[in-house]
Amino acid sequence: MIGYLRDYANAITALAYVFAVIGLFLALNGKVELGVAAMLWTWFLDHWDGHVARRTSHLRPRGVPEFGKSFDGFADFLHGVLFPATVIMLISQGTALSLVASLLLVLAGAIRLSYFENVGLTQDARFTGIPVSYDTPLLAILLLARQLLPDDLFPTIIAACFIILSLLHVTTAIRVPAIRGRAVPIATAFAIAGSIALARVAGSAG
Repeated sequence: MIGYLRDYANAITALAYVFAVIGLFLALNGKVELGVAAMLWTWFLDHWDGHVARRTSHLRPRGVPEFGKSFDGFADFLHGVLFPATVIMLISQGTALSLVASLLLVLAGAIRLSYFENVGLTQDARFTGIPVSYDTPLLAILLLARQLLPDDLFPTIIAACFIILSLLHVTTAIRVPAIRGRAVPIATAFAIAGSIALARVAGSAG
């Protein structure tokens, strides 16, 4: 089984898991901004593994792409669903609204990823509904904007944003272009800049 990681795309996905675990570790130890910063690296690596998989499709042995698809799907659930739900509950300190937001996010995320696993992109390479990969960037933006928002309202704002996003995950009324080609380095630049900004916020708060 480990041999599947010799594939370039799957190796990138494995590296994404490393940053995901680091992100969870930091967040659960009270360093939420640093946790989100690490998870942004999981997020952009999640785009690079698909990019590399498409570029090296002619080199991938039989069975490797199928493994990679499932391997990537678990990473999507980790960084796009489970991690944001955890951060919502940590920031809100267990309020009823944070429970509702987290439940909706996990349920909508699981439905969405299962749908994508079986249906895939539309014919014009678009997602049906908002992909769960947008959750971590939204989390980063909200945390960077936290200084501009009232402290007592921020937990409610973040929970409300993700309740809305949960509904958008499973809507069929929206078509979103996949992040491919030139969009991949743009996403990478955003992730690196965002992670640096979050690290500075964490440093100033410490």
